[in-house]
Amino acid sequence: MTSRERVKKTINHEIPDRIPIDVGGTKVTGINAFEYIRIANHIGIDVLPPKVYEQFQMLARVDAPIMNWFHSDVVQVENLSESWGYKNKDWKIWTPSMNQDLLVPGTFNPEMDKDGNHILKDEEGKEFAKMPPNGHYFDRIEELSMSLEIKKTDINEFKKTMKYYSTEELKSIRNNAKFLHENTDYSVHGGFLKGKMGSSSVYAGHSFTDWMCILLTEPDYAYELLNVSSDATVKNLELYLEAVDGYVDTILLSTTDFGSQKSEMFNPKIFRDIYMPNYKKMCDYVHSNSNIKTMLHSCGSIRNIIPYFIEAGVDILNPLQVNTNNMDPKELKDEFGDKLVFWGGGVNTQDVLPFGTPKDVENQVRERMEILGENGGFVFSTIHNIQDGIPMENLECMINTVLEYGKY
Repeated sequence: MTSRERVKKTINHEIPDRIPIDVGGTKVTGINAFEYIRIANHIGIDVLPPKVYEQFQMLARVDAPIMNWFHSDVVQVENLSESWGYKNKDWKIWTPSMNQDLLVPGTFNPEMDKDGNHILKDEEGKEFAKMPPNGHYFDRIEELSMSLEIKKTDINEFKKTMKYYSTEELKSIRNNAKFLHENTDYSVHGGFLKGKMGSSSVYAGHSFTDWMCILLTEPDYAYELLNVSSDATVKNLELYLEAVDGYVDTILLSTTDFGSQKSEMFNPKIFRDIYMPNYKKMCDYVHSNSNIKTMLHSCGSIRNIIPYFIEAGVDILNPLQVNTNNMDPKELKDEFGDKLVFWGGGVNTQDVLPFGTPKDVENQVRERMEILGENGGFVFSTIHNIQDGIPMENLECMINTVLEYGKY
């Protein structure tokens, strides 16, 4: 059975020959660039410095040798630009820390401050992201308001900030999707969501703190902002689906996190009333205009909003962070497994994978596959991206366990 056939059966709740594997096939199942170098060195592959195609999470573009080493069944159609709008071309060497060379876009030019932090600035010179010395990621820089009054965004002005796919971007996406579909047997994933594009996000132009307050005190205003954003997303979906028609099996619609380690970030009824109608609008458009399955990403404890994901038409949930409160994998599989495909949750990246023994990894991977893989509907992946510093023997054990015990 080919990778494409394996994934297609799984996302249609049919039983394949084995549980599919995804390492590096989406923006939320990727490999940190520094860990990517360590993996390549471990395998003995003489590779060029990795291309950091997603600069916020510092994700490496996963090349075929490492895809094959992980036995991954999924490959991603990247956007021409991802985080913050840097076009992934004109690659150049950047050495941020630990004497590790990385390839970054030609327009990606962090400045170093007096403390050794790498600072990203917008066109107006305002700082918006920072990587500390010897860091592995950029953190957003937000201005904390000292006022008790939240400044509202003008709706008409907010509409003007929506970004749409350009002809150049669509040509790149179509060419890549067509090539991957016709020249590989991978299941092709559409990394639709991208930085600086209209989409339903947590912030919608506000700081995280203000947005949490707005959801509670100004629900009509919050809904109006997300409605504008989802309308823009549907327009982009129209352009995107035309470009990838017939080439893509799955599409990532959102990477907004709605859960913490302990619970949902806000009352699930707020999600139902404010977010769900907008997600439904997007999912309905995809389902009405293609055979592509919709994927939504949310970390954390989200048990009480999963029914609203389903009602909105979400087909695939990632990552299934079952090490958080109220997210028992057996209960989730029993309650939602016939309605959602679970993509991820195969092993914890917070504790077991980086700090456990190979036996710990084997035990958890086997347990998760037995529960989540029952009767199909499960794509094996870690809980979020593979981070730097994970022992090679644990990664090897993880994959070998899936290959040995993940057969149906």
